[in-house]
Amino acid sequence: MLTAPLLTLILVSCGGDSESGAGGPSATGSVIDIRGTITEIATPVPDVSPGGLAVEGEVEADTRYSSAWVRMKDSTIISRRRGAGTEPATMADLQPGTRVEVKFAGVVAQLDPVQATAAEITIID
Repeated sequence: MLTAPLLTLILVSCGGDSESGAGGPSATGSVIDIRGTITEIATPVPDVSPGGLAVEGEVEADTRYSSAWVRMKDSTIISRRRGAGTEPATMADLQPGTRVEVKFAGVVAQLDPVQATAAEITIID
């Protein structure tokens, strides 16, 4: 049956796995997947979806993408940059217009915009 090979082709074409390094630096590396401004937020729904956000920015020397739809999980780390360090932040701190840096975890779907799950979101404003 053609279904299994076709499914494999679709999954492979979705992009690299940032955890394995196949698609680039890992989520713990120094490269940021996207840096930009939150333009839209999908509100979390308990027991259904932890929410997501659209981020728009520019590709810079240390970033990989200029726009992304970022899904969040309960394990996503949200923090706010304060001087040279960071402090904990929450989903409530993420609002349209807020500038963030996002590091992805797992597979990045190479759509327009790319879609991925956030390992870390850092508020930079």
